[in-house]
Amino acid sequence: MLVSCVFILVTVAVYAWLPELRNMHGRVLMAYLLCLFIGFICMASMQIMLTINNITQTLCVVLTIIIYYALESAFFWLNVMSFDIWWTFSGKGGMTLNKVSKRFCAYSLYAFGVPTLLTIILTCLEFSGLPPNPFLPLIRYQGCFLFGKNKLLYLYGPMFILCLANMVFFIMTVIKIAQIKQQTAMLKSKESAMHDQHRKDKQRLLLYLKLFTVMGINWILEVISALYPTADYIWTFTDAYNVLIGVTIFVIFVCKRKIFHLIKKRFVPEYKQLRGQPISRTQTTSTRTMDSRDDYRLSSIKHANET
Repeated sequence: MLVSCVFILVTVAVYAWLPELRNMHGRVLMAYLLCLFIGFICMASMQIMLTINNITQTLCVVLTIIIYYALESAFFWLNVMSFDIWWTFSGKGGMTLNKVSKRFCAYSLYAFGVPTLLTIILTCLEFSGLPPNPFLPLIRYQGCFLFGKNKLLYLYGPMFILCLANMVFFIMTVIKIAQIKQQTAMLKSKESAMHDQHRKDKQRLLLYLKLFTVMGINWILEVISALYPTADYIWTFTDAYNVLIGVTIFVIFVCKRKIFHLIKKRFVPEYKQLRGQPISRTQTTSTRTMDSRDDYRLSSIKHANET
């Protein structure tokens, strides 16, 4: 899991470093990845402390609450992604920077606010003082984190609802894409820019689908492991897959020709393509020198005419 954390952090760093990627899509992706990173790093820390038998009950409860909040927030950001791509194809995606900021604030209020409410409910029920029963979290009675039916109810229950909502948004998006394809079947040259924008949005949809597939497999493995907690071989598969999640996300969102091109431009500010080749410093300097000479000659001629 620590391996996944490293690759997740590298992905966030790339998107935060490149200005071209700090759009709505990039902001939502970074928020999702940071929540996932916090959840994974706390889970890894908990597992390490449990392995060496060096964790107190208080620390166990605190880590459980943080992990619960981080994972729920990550899934709510996934829900934001599916809504945002549907919103884009519905014809409401064009926004100024100010509107993008306001919309991201609204997304943050939803993706952080609802998990905060769920976490408060979980914590209040844990410390309510009610007699132990299957509908309470029972974190302090069963060991670190949630187990069995408690895990299905509090953690995977909201995630399941969000996954259903995501499927609905994706189906509506696919239907909208089919409608747009029919409407733009006879595009004229002046509408080619709109066609290119739809093509980019479809590429973003494919990226989201890959991400949901990766996280969906992980969610299914986690549910199976919760239903059969004594099956060690299932836990082995789950842990192995968790290691690959960060690597897979890095490959999907960073290992692309466009990202490499932006990184190259960032490292070499003078990088501009001329017939497929970058312009060297010598070429740039000589061009500036010629421009200066031309300006000098023009000013000399103007001065002579005035005289």
